[in-house]
Amino acid sequence: MTQETATITIYTQKDCSYSDAAMSEMDDEGTVYTKIDIDDVPGAKEELLKLSNGEPITPVMLKGDEVIIGYHGLG
Repeated sequence: MTQETATITIYTQKDCSYSDAAMSEMDDEGTVYTKIDIDDVPGAKEELLKLSNGEPITPVMLKGDEVIIGYHGLG
């Protein structure tokens, strides 16, 4: 049996402990992800706000077509 690795895009910002926890869990599980820091990437904050229906919260994660707002464990 082969394990399928999900690709996730995570929008984060500096000093976000929830984003750090999400990325740590993904690292532990070997999940491939792309980190987008909304403080450093032009236009990323606007994209995050679109994905989160205007909520200025991090992390916001994209897993395929699924948008995950906040972090409560990837379970």
